[in-house]
Amino acid sequence: MRITDPRWPAVREAARILLREENVALEGPDWLDAELHQLSITMGDRLPSRLQFPSCLPDPIGALSFYEAASLRMLVRCDFAEPPPSVVWIPLRTAEAWAAIKSTALDLMEAGYPGCVGCAGKEAEVPWDEMANRERLRNHHEFLP
Repeated sequence: MRITDPRWPAVREAARILLREENVALEGPDWLDAELHQLSITMGDRLPSRLQFPSCLPDPIGALSFYEAASLRMLVRCDFAEPPPSVVWIPLRTAEAWAAIKSTALDLMEAGYPGCVGCAGKEAEVPWDEMANRERLRNHHEFLP
């Protein structure tokens, strides 16, 4: 995914959530479990102080979502149906969304995230603004159904 794609900031935020949050569960199709396992191995190698890794929940529909595992509060939704405003929205199909998030997470880990200052971009230093994300997406309506 190019950095000029209006969905790119939300993909980076999803990757940062995956790397920095300890208690995340991903919901998606069956193939996601093996993909997440491989990423968790890399996370274990690159983030040696990390003790908990993302878990996987099956979703027969196949949409990709991230949840705070203890409360099941949705954090990220990759689908063309717009989620509540408290959720990071990435209007992409599951496989495309996962490929972009995984690639970005690998790039961020290579740069030293989350243990570094400034390596995840200036947007990582301020709270995520989902309303600005939605406005950016609406201004580029070709990415919406």
